[in-house]
Amino acid sequence: MVAAFAALGGAAIVVALRARGVFGEGLSARLRGAVALWLVAAGAWWLAMQQPGFDPAQIGLYSFGWREAGLGVLFGILGILSVPLYILVARKLGGTAHNAEALLTLAAVPLPQRLFLLATAAVAEEVIFRAVAIAGLMAAGLAHPLAVAIPLVVFVVLHRSSWGAVHLLFVALAGALMTAAFVLGGIWAAIIAHFVVDAPMFLAGNAMARRGQQG
Repeated sequence: MVAAFAALGGAAIVVALRARGVFGEGLSARLRGAVALWLVAAGAWWLAMQQPGFDPAQIGLYSFGWREAGLGVLFGILGILSVPLYILVARKLGGTAHNAEALLTLAAVPLPQRLFLLATAAVAEEVIFRAVAIAGLMAAGLAHPLAVAIPLVVFVVLHRSSWGAVHLLFVALAGALMTAAFVLGGIWAAIIAHFVVDAPMFLAGNAMARRGQQG
């Protein structure tokens, strides 16, 4: 359980430090925050490997094939297909579907850095919130529903400072789909699903910002 708490707590500390400006401002802050998340993921993974009952094979680390890839793509596409419904609900609640300012800022980042940030989201976050947190809590004996729900709630809450309250509707749905991908297909399926869901924001931010502002 120490590994799961280190993963979730470490991610929360990184988010808090970034919100307080400890990492600086602008692109430099994003990149430093991303590096910090990689360090949290690496440290939490090391702790998990020391934990009795934690087995990398059980999270699919050594199993990657068409099934895992297919599940990842499937859940990722489901996340993208949910966007129109999310936009409708967001507007009904009186908000904009996307944080246009955040998307436009992201779109202005050079492509290599955007790809690094995308890899951080797809890989480091899945190691933290799925591979270590869920599997670590299960290995510690926590009931499966709680072991799945707790990391998902933390995942959603920690996105609040970056994207805004209304966007958390999409984060919650996307996070649930990534969690389902992990439970059914292991860590590789979750990573692929996360990559598919986040790729439009990192690679087509300008178009998403314009669409989100239409109404």
